[in-house]
Amino acid sequence: MTFSSATTKGNMTTSEWIAATGKIGPETPERFRVFLESEGRNFRQIVLHSPGGNLAAGLELGRMIRRAGLSTHIGQTARIFESYSANCDTWWDEVNSGMCASSCAYAFLGGRERFVNSPYYPTSSSLLGFHQFYGSPDRGAEMLSADEVAAIETSTLSVAQAITGQIVLYAIEMGVDPRIVALASSTPSDDLYYPTSAELDELSIASGEGLSAWFMEPYADGLVAAARPHRSDSMLEQVTAYCRAGSGEPRLLVTMSLQTPSYPNPDDLPLNALEVTINGQMSSLPRRDMDVRYGDGTILVTASMGGLKDRVLNAKEINFRLDAARVMGGFNEGGELDDAARQSIALAWRNCI
Repeated sequence: MTFSSATTKGNMTTSEWIAATGKIGPETPERFRVFLESEGRNFRQIVLHSPGGNLAAGLELGRMIRRAGLSTHIGQTARIFESYSANCDTWWDEVNSGMCASSCAYAFLGGRERFVNSPYYPTSSSLLGFHQFYGSPDRGAEMLSADEVAAIETSTLSVAQAITGQIVLYAIEMGVDPRIVALASSTPSDDLYYPTSAELDELSIASGEGLSAWFMEPYADGLVAAARPHRSDSMLEQVTAYCRAGSGEPRLLVTMSLQTPSYPNPDDLPLNALEVTINGQMSSLPRRDMDVRYGDGTILVTASMGGLKDRVLNAKEINFRLDAARVMGGFNEGGELDDAARQSIALAWRNCI
């Protein structure tokens, strides 16, 4: 496996990442250690694309990823070149769909947060695959000492059982439901088991996606309804529905982390629009119709929702996306709206602040 730095040349924490590509060998953890030391930068993301390889090295790589505080994603990093006649920034990196299988799947579990289909590097579906590992004494040497293998061979325990036990302990260490090891153990080593979306969530293999449940709270003389992303490293911090006393106009306040220090004046931010997708139909709220200002380390974007009010209050799902230049970064967060969420938003738009 090789390691290299990649960048979209943006200003988000996800605009720069470690591209980890290729087969995992016994030397991979040491290569990763050397890479981190030589780069001397505070990476937050690692994007994996690998068919797997050495199991012991995969587990150690996962532990190193966890100690480094990295979030894991799956995809194949590619460098994109603009015309060489362009004035500046003739290249940047992007992520295409990829695969993380076998021992790579266990390295993936080391992520502080884990994304199979990442909202930060959107692609067609990437694949995360598990399977059983051979339990021969030679394979056991990857995971167990010679003395441990010899002791196992003289007992009723098999090398395969001992290796499975080590993987179970690793899954627990990573905060993942060890039932994934049972699913992997029932899959032949020449095949792969791809967890379903429900299993990714239920077994804590992948981090939660989209917005968490909407909540309501009092503010001034009225109410607001709000939702926050599951992901701690999203540029989006909160979406808030409220209305202004007097006008009664329904509004949306989008709070984002300020990661564009090169724009001291918010009027200069390369922000084009806020896209709101309701039940699959996208509406664009242009910059000219929004108020954009800076808060304490945040960007605050306020938009009128008068034209979308009825659709929101009848929505089954809603999604918010920032349309902005690559250098500014962005987000793409959303989720389903249940009755409680719709009623909370309706109350916030009736009880103005």
